[in-house]
Amino acid sequence: VRPVGASCFSEAVRWCAEIYHSLKIELKKRGLSTGVGDEGGFAPNISSDSEAIEILLEAIVKAGRSPGKDIRLALDCAASEFFDPLSGGYCIDKRGAKYGTRSAKEQIDYLIG
Repeated sequence: VRPVGASCFSEAVRWCAEIYHSLKIELKKRGLSTGVGDEGGFAPNISSDSEAIEILLEAIVKAGRSPGKDIRLALDCAASEFFDPLSGGYCIDKRGAKYGTRSAKEQIDYLIG
């Protein structure tokens, strides 16, 4: 999360902490794991990327912040992990089943979309 609406650093840190705790509550409410990964973020087993964003946006609102105004999302998509240099595309893999590839433009459009 990017606290773009915060007036100072300490406010930005506080907002992020509030959202983190709000997200934990939201995950528990949905019966999802609140275990953390090796980088300190939650690692629930969810069905899709869009579900992750939906849950995060809900946590932002419940923390009293406005998505898009106070808080913006920044994604580390780890694109290098699924780029295939042989095809020059990004492999689409849904729970272990290969669904083809996307071109760089298609991948950007997907992420923006």
